[in-house]
Amino acid sequence: MRVSMSEEHMNCLQPAEDKKLNREPMPMTEEEKDLIEKKIRAFADSAAPLDPHTEEERLVFKIGDGKTVGGCIVNVHAWGRAVLAVLWVDGQHRGHGLGSMLLRAAENAARERDCYYLCLSTEDYMARPFYEKHGYRVFTVHNDLPPGHTCWSLSKRLDKAAPDYIPTDNTGERRYQIKPGSKEDAAYIREEFNRFCVEVVPDRHEYIRLNKKLTDETGGLIAAAVAGIYGDDTAVLPGIWVDERYRGRGIGSYLLGEIEREAKEKGAYVILSYACDWASGFFFKNGFVSCGGLEDYPRGHTAHELEKRL
Repeated sequence: MRVSMSEEHMNCLQPAEDKKLNREPMPMTEEEKDLIEKKIRAFADSAAPLDPHTEEERLVFKIGDGKTVGGCIVNVHAWGRAVLAVLWVDGQHRGHGLGSMLLRAAENAARERDCYYLCLSTEDYMARPFYEKHGYRVFTVHNDLPPGHTCWSLSKRLDKAAPDYIPTDNTGERRYQIKPGSKEDAAYIREEFNRFCVEVVPDRHEYIRLNKKLTDETGGLIAAAVAGIYGDDTAVLPGIWVDERYRGRGIGSYLLGEIEREAKEKGAYVILSYACDWASGFFFKNGFVSCGGLEDYPRGHTAHELEKRL
């Protein structure tokens, strides 16, 4: 997630004091959501300019002839960071080095795209020791997330030399090759990964969209937030935006409060977000805490993973 909080220095005024503001947040259309995400990215890029050759990309790798027995999905983001979104190996094929093969493929692909970080999240019923053997280090801890469990974010610098970990049983490398995957392969890999996860933490419901906007008396966009609740009752806030003409009036805080209120009403117990150091002050003023930061990302900055218990 990439969140850009342009109203960082807002005061505590309520939007009710602005007669031109329709006070009731309304749902956004998909077109409006896409527009807001572009505005959020544009503000972030103005704070930390991108390399003109930067391209966001999704990569898929798979193992298996005919039936896929393992795979991973890698998202290449701005400012030289890649995220290992999913890594999965079929239970009958674990313990033979397939996970290491996939992780190595993800790292090599990220380096080829000039990424200097590869990041991932894992929970206490997953594979933190596996990643640490490969040189990953914890930079964020979310306790009791999901309830009764712990979630960690780990990272590895790809621009620094590190010994390559070779599994004790590496027979999978003699039997299989890594291949590029398709959209269909990505869907299958994610489905199998999710199947494993819900056995431990079952989903209570489908994803709930909380995307909201505030408009002026003519229907023009004043502020908007992209948010939702996952099936395990974890709310997320990928982005929030306020039109430059309306910043400094507490509108961002008001909209955030409305999102939090609705999320809690629908059963969410925590809301997560993400902000770089030029924007994190907004969240801190609104009760969020940093659970850890990714140092030197973007270069010379720190990116915070944030949470607020509801």
